[in-house]
Amino acid sequence: MQYQVLLSLWSLVAGLCMAITNDNLLQRSRKSSDNIIELTDGNYQRILGTGRNAWIMVFLTSSSPQIGCATCIEAADEYKLLAKSWFKDHPEGVSTAGEEEASLFFAISDLKDSKIPETFSFYGLEHVPKFFLFGPGGNIREYETIELMSGGGMERVLGLVSDIKKSTNIPDFNIYQPMNWSLISIVAFTTFCISYMFKRHYELTTKILSMRPLWALVWTFFTILMLGGYMFNLIRGSQLAGVGENGDLVYFLPNQSSSQFRIETQITGVIYSGLAAAVVGLVLAVPKLKSYYKGTSKSTIVEVGSSVVFAIMVYAFFAGLTSIYEIKQPGYPYPLTKVSSLFK
Repeated sequence: MQYQVLLSLWSLVAGLCMAITNDNLLQRSRKSSDNIIELTDGNYQRILGTGRNAWIMVFLTSSSPQIGCATCIEAADEYKLLAKSWFKDHPEGVSTAGEEEASLFFAISDLKDSKIPETFSFYGLEHVPKFFLFGPGGNIREYETIELMSGGGMERVLGLVSDIKKSTNIPDFNIYQPMNWSLISIVAFTTFCISYMFKRHYELTTKILSMRPLWALVWTFFTILMLGGYMFNLIRGSQLAGVGENGDLVYFLPNQSSSQFRIETQITGVIYSGLAAAVVGLVLAVPKLKSYYKGTSKSTIVEVGSSVVFAIMVYAFFAGLTSIYEIKQPGYPYPLTKVSSLFK
């Protein structure tokens, strides 16, 4: 009988010693600028499988370009917004607005390279992303799966918040969208400049704004921006670029024709701009040069030379465009011959 009592006391003391406190979880959260605890092979069992008095939401994902999970990349930014919004109102991770005090923390397990995290094997994951919500207590095998909505952006974030509120009975979970100060600054500066020019130099400003080439450039730039996927990036909140297995930058999401990094917009924008400039050069610049050198010995050389230069530019930029199509969609049937292959 005494041995049973001693064994029970020992189990209780051992459990208390192994339990992870809210302060410990808070310290781990503060190690990340996003207030998200990183689960590793060495800490996930202690964080999820020992006694605690807090809810923990876990995001199981993959940022590896080899996996090519576009939804994971979109959901990662949404998850960061979720965690930042929670800690903005609850710096200690604790809510006292409900009937009972409740603590909530956020964690992530990310497959970044070829090595599969133990958490993936432990839960038998076959696909990502996944959201698990662990309740207080510390049973590593008891959790609630929160379904991910198909639509991205703010709608999905609000859906996750709604599910968390229902499961945890935490009523005061608000989302705070970050202000796009760069866009606000650009609009304010542009408005100021136009207003100043109209007030001080009305005739000159009117003449400039009436120039057809100016509006042609503006609308060409706008068209190129939209073709490059700027609006897609704005709506989905795409990340700038990816990181490869060896830590190198990844500019394109392979095999993902419906998703992209923000840097893809910049690259395709440059290619479309170069292609447009080369076509305009063939149509307008070559005849102008021919007319300028008309009647001289250089007329034929200038016409042929400029035509060849612009034609090569068209080919080079279009080849770059089709190369991107091949990366995004391997079955793309219309690749152009790469100039470098001629010298192999």
